[in-house]
Amino acid sequence: MNTIKLIIGYLLFVPFIIFYSYMLGPVLKAILLPGGMLLLWLILGPKAGYLAFKQAFLNQNNRKK
Repeated sequence: MNTIKLIIGYLLFVPFIIFYSYMLGPVLKAILLPGGMLLLWLILGPKAGYLAFKQAFLNQNNRKK
């Protein structure tokens, strides 16, 4: 009985992980990242939000070098 439960568990778990990783993950990133940046911009205000966004990209570019 435990073997059957294990097989059923893997049959349910593996497709969900594949779906989340390759389909749902990029969709969520495309929605949540701009939304979070917009929320940060609203909290900080237009000028400070723009400076924080610009500084984040400058720091990211400096790390790649």
